[in-house]
Amino acid sequence: MDLFEADNLEEASALLELNWQFRSSRALMAAHQLGFFKALAKPKKAAEVAGECNTDPRMTEKLLIVCCALGVLRRDGDRFALTGLGSDMLLPDSPRYIGGVIGHYELLWWATTGLPEVVRTGKRESAPEPPEHFKQHMFDNWIWAMHGIAANGPAQWLARQLDLSDRSLLLDVAGGPGTYSIALCQRFPNLKAVVWDLPETLQIAREVIDRFGMIGRVKMQKGDWSKDEFGSGYDCLLMSNILHGPGSHGETRLKQSKRALKPGGLLIVHDFLLNNDKSGPLPASLFNLWLGTYTVSEILEIIRKAGFSDVSLIARDARRGSGLITARRP
Repeated sequence: MDLFEADNLEEASALLELNWQFRSSRALMAAHQLGFFKALAKPKKAAEVAGECNTDPRMTEKLLIVCCALGVLRRDGDRFALTGLGSDMLLPDSPRYIGGVIGHYELLWWATTGLPEVVRTGKRESAPEPPEHFKQHMFDNWIWAMHGIAANGPAQWLARQLDLSDRSLLLDVAGGPGTYSIALCQRFPNLKAVVWDLPETLQIAREVIDRFGMIGRVKMQKGDWSKDEFGSGYDCLLMSNILHGPGSHGETRLKQSKRALKPGGLLIVHDFLLNNDKSGPLPASLFNLWLGTYTVSEILEIIRKAGFSDVSLIARDARRGSGLITARRP
């Protein structure tokens, strides 16, 4: 092989870079876990941050330098301060706070360290147990993670793809923190929404909805889809990140959704989707590794079999590996 004339060097460099990107994510997780961003609500020197967070001053400064390189901090002489991005995403009072995302991803970090054994045995429980302090906040972090992810791109993307100007009442099935409903109601003044989910999830949803001043337009409805119907009389219905492959009981959920919609009602499905040849994209394939993902053709056919018409993939989000599908109840 002629090393100088080697092929695929750009792709090779990207693959090498991918293999050590975990260091950046772990640095962000560590800074969050140690309380650095809360401490920097006002600019401080590295030694002041170390004193407030009970950390080593030398290593604290090194980690703060990494956070500058990540774009969430800036350095002004000997002081560190949050950038606009850092304030928007890393201060707990921000509506776009991603503390739950980071906490949830820390939990996933522990699970993925056991991936070889999971693949060897075919059992997800083969993954190592995370430390107890992660497990204690697992549920809250999961729901807040859904908000933090949606509020920083996916919710805005979804709202831009749809025209709900002729719709009045949206049901957000298993809508979690209600972030997608908020974005859609903000874009379409004629629209009201109902977030349907478990009581413990709706406790967090209430806080999120209140933060955005949407209590009057985004309501909440308790429900457990293992035993409850979704209701009826809706003219549009959102299922976002629910139909996760064959294990998600997609056929049953879609039939429940059809019963909740009025004739002519619009079904909106937003989820990770594999290419039809199951070669990617990367985000969907990684999601499929742990939970499951339909291909585009599979999910379209399942929706048709559930009795919907005009089933169509209207957009794909290349960055997230997701797709947006609409259909109508005849």
